[in-house]
Amino acid sequence: MALVMFDYDGVIVDSLEVFISRFSQACLENGFQGINEPKDVISLFEGNVYETMMSRGISEVAINDILKRYEILQGEQLTDLELFDGMGKALQRISEKHHVYVITSNLSSATKEILNRNGITCFEDVIGAEKEKSKIKKIHNTMALHPGISAYYVGDTKGDMIEGKHAGTQTIGVTWGWHTPQKINEGNPDFLVNSPEELADFLVKV
Repeated sequence: MALVMFDYDGVIVDSLEVFISRFSQACLENGFQGINEPKDVISLFEGNVYETMMSRGISEVAINDILKRYEILQGEQLTDLELFDGMGKALQRISEKHHVYVITSNLSSATKEILNRNGITCFEDVIGAEKEKSKIKKIHNTMALHPGISAYYVGDTKGDMIEGKHAGTQTIGVTWGWHTPQKINEGNPDFLVNSPEELADFLVKV
């Protein structure tokens, strides 16, 4: 048995269009002017999104205001979000063998709503940005609950790979999410998979 921690956006749910639209709006409404095109949003995820924003002059208070506004705006479009094809079945297979968690830069409530709506009940917990902004800290805290077993972090961005490695996990990059395989490879993932089925096939063997 291993510990498998999943990013949410771009790994489990196809949310890029909604995220870009609503997160950009929340940023602009709260004084963060660095968002003009979709690529500006995606570039935030080459590291920890919130650390990147703070490095560009946005205070933690402003980021919290952005998150609160984004929660409202995102909620208006939750019905538009769908799981990637094959992900529900893959998650069920993986959870039958391993401990599974969601560790996301998104908000726990919205994440849980989409998972529940799609009948995904296999996660032991969903740990979102309102609980802790650092994925490294969230991964460390989760690993502490399951000492002595192998740990994996599954993500779709260069930042996910960097944070997973810094936290001490083996990292698995997926190629169907927000960053291209080339960009993900800049984060030196331990493994790269091309479909939810391939992800499940890999993890049920570890």
